[in-house]
Amino acid sequence: MGLRINKSFKIAPGVRIRLGNKSSSLSVGGRAGRVTLNSRGRRTTTVRLARGVSYSSSTGTRPKLSRAAAGTPATLTERAPLGPLIAPRRKIAEGWLAADERGVVVHRSGLDDVRIPLVHLVSAELDGKEITLKTSEGTTYCLGLTTFSTARDLRFVEALARAARLTQS
Repeated sequence: MGLRINKSFKIAPGVRIRLGNKSSSLSVGGRAGRVTLNSRGRRTTTVRLARGVSYSSSTGTRPKLSRAAAGTPATLTERAPLGPLIAPRRKIAEGWLAADERGVVVHRSGLDDVRIPLVHLVSAELDGKEITLKTSEGTTYCLGLTTFSTARDLRFVEALARAARLTQS
């Protein structure tokens, strides 16, 4: 978790400026509707339809987040959907780790999911409660497991190694 600084100023009736760590915005409008322009080129229009019901549309670019679980990910997506699991999902600090037939997905709260394709996986090792995954690009992921079953953690690593053809089965 990082420190976030966010400050909003009302500069006139219906006009507000918001300053944040990575961007700022200007909002014009009131309860019935509002237009927001941010410093990254995004424009959002919100119209209130009824109490508690509104419609919002956005145009412009949505920048990709450069944050990842550790190092440069093999593939970075906003949400990496899982297929049928080849090993049971394991809990890590502030997230989870899962493996399907396409690769390993590392999910951390507040960050984009990282998918490591099985073809890029060079080694998978378990040392106590720490799993280490190495990729062909030279990236190493060290993830602390917060699970209670060492046997399941070991089965996860063994299933991952079999699927990536790291061991002779």
